[in-house]
Amino acid sequence: MKKHIYLGLLGIIIPSVVILSATLIYVLRDGVGSNELVDYLAAAVTVVVVVTLIILMVTNYLAGRLTRKITALLDDIDINVDRMTIYDELIPFAARIDRQEQTIRARVEEISSRTCTIETIMSNMQEGLILIDSDGTVLSANKSAHRVFGESVENKNVKHICRDDTFQEAVKQCKKGKNAETQMERDDRIYSVFFSPVISNGSGRGAVILLHDVTERQGAEKQRREFSANVSHELKTPLTTISALSEMIAQGMAKEDDIKNFAERINEQSGRLLILIDDIIRLSEFDEAKANREATNFNLWELSETVIKSIRDNAGSVEIELTGESFDISANNRMIDELLYNLIDNGVKYNKENGKVTVELKQPENYVCVITVSDTGIGISQEHHPHVFERFYRAEKSRSKKTGGTGLGLSIVKHITEYYNGTVELESSEGVGTTVICTLRYM
Repeated sequence: MKKHIYLGLLGIIIPSVVILSATLIYVLRDGVGSNELVDYLAAAVTVVVVVTLIILMVTNYLAGRLTRKITALLDDIDINVDRMTIYDELIPFAARIDRQEQTIRARVEEISSRTCTIETIMSNMQEGLILIDSDGTVLSANKSAHRVFGESVENKNVKHICRDDTFQEAVKQCKKGKNAETQMERDDRIYSVFFSPVISNGSGRGAVILLHDVTERQGAEKQRREFSANVSHELKTPLTTISALSEMIAQGMAKEDDIKNFAERINEQSGRLLILIDDIIRLSEFDEAKANREATNFNLWELSETVIKSIRDNAGSVEIELTGESFDISANNRMIDELLYNLIDNGVKYNKENGKVTVELKQPENYVCVITVSDTGIGISQEHHPHVFERFYRAEKSRSKKTGGTGLGLSIVKHITEYYNGTVELESSEGVGTTVICTLRYM
């Protein structure tokens, strides 16, 4: 390109010099006067100007063509091709573009990878995550946050997505550069909300809001408190009786004829304590996943007969009948024994005079077994059905005290059934009777 520029300049300078030189030689040779000299020079300048204009027009035309050609080459540059037909002057330019393109591509790939990683993490987070700017506008939110608020919250002001006073107060504190924490309830779920300010160069640029679902934790904490209170109450009743009777005997306040009666009551309450403590230990083992997983092969019919025999002695007028199929299963013998004992014992305790308890055993394909225990007892009203498998829950509190129940039997049944990936169903009507169906599946 430099050569073409130089040629254009020479095209203007050389003709001008030639014309002016010829004019001067002619003037000097002929010895013309001053007036004629001016005329000659004027004519020469005119020729120079005309020639210059012509040369400039030609040069401009050629420069335009060259420029378009160069531009076309630049437009067609493919930096991914090693050898290209371009001017030598453009090779460093193309090499620099190639290096910059490689650098930009590497940066873009890095940013894309980081963005993809962040989006994947945010999308799979169980916690809700919201990013807001200094004005409180939501810049980004993950799927969990959308589920919490039941709508897309991007580009909305944080004031509009949650109008809870404690939530808004925490947002204000966060905008001032302070960490904040609060709780909120939405759709029967409880969330712990954490606010962290984003500070840059000493000023707040926005905030990160994290929503953690603590419904189960709160429920477990509530259940733990209720369990502790119930255990304390259940332990206190027999211990109070034992303490009072033993104190009367120790201080000689009991008559000789009453000592035997007191001893029997102490023995009865001690037995109740042992049963209660054993049930609590069993439940704690299930809660901590420490239940014995050892499985043995045994005949379920024979085990059921053994359990029925141990209960029949105290069944009074209540009849216990075993029906169904005789088959072997592979399971934890003690767990199945406990399940049968609790179901049959409940059927006897809450039955009517001359009532009946029916135990039915089945083994469908791909199942461990199905155990159905039905009785003709007092039944359970519909309002109690959702709670009968809760710990210490008693539908008939006065009757339970008379029968000595701990309120943990059905809860243990439920845990054993769930241990075998099974289900437990309750069918009962007040005054008609109760049927409990336990379906155990292979683990």
